[in-house]
Amino acid sequence: FLNSSWRMMLIVTTVFLLILDAFFITLTVFDVVRNQYFYLGETVLVEVPKAANFVVSTFVVVEMADHGNEGMIYGLMTTAANLGSPVARAIGNQIYRLFEPSISSTNNYIEDTLAFRRTVFYSFLLSYGFGFLSLVVLYFLPRQKAEAQERKATWSRRPIYGYVTVAMLSVAFVYSLTVNFMSMFPSTMCLKFAGGDGCNSALAMPPLSSNSSNSSNVLLR
Repeated sequence: FLNSSWRMMLIVTTVFLLILDAFFITLTVFDVVRNQYFYLGETVLVEVPKAANFVVSTFVVVEMADHGNEGMIYGLMTTAANLGSPVARAIGNQIYRLFEPSISSTNNYIEDTLAFRRTVFYSFLLSYGFGFLSLVVLYFLPRQKAEAQERKATWSRRPIYGYVTVAMLSVAFVYSLTVNFMSMFPSTMCLKFAGGDGCNSALAMPPLSSNSSNSSNVLLR
């Protein structure tokens, strides 16, 4: 296990998580099985692959850190990882408002028409597509600790790399913070930038969820 390819471990666990989630989501959205215990049972099954993902991330931190900068490397890499969720939430607010029938309207969940079920399902397919697309960047991940050490020894080191990394993380932080906070307040949640339908729209609705996974939670009620 410890000598397995980090890339392969992440590919296998990520694909498994996406397929498993799609199984539960599809049955729930199309009313094949709508039971809160069935839907929440997924959380138990995903713990092992999630743990494998976490272990790989700690391996990377250990190998990339040099003597004296362990805390900085750990902070930088965990910040990048933790920013993923709020950034995805902010992007989701802006993308999901384009779906019709609107997934921001509570009435659509109550009516639960076939057309709306398909819309919710398509929103999940989009999120899975981004999940599979994220596997492309695994090219930049070392396969194992030996390759990580080789890169540290042979790849060039320039201050610009650090500046660009910090700048990208800062922009992501400000963007996610702005969109997510705007979606919380009545005066700004109607803005299209925050995921609303536009403050001048008679049908303006606040974003019901900033993550499509919350859609099924509403369907289960």
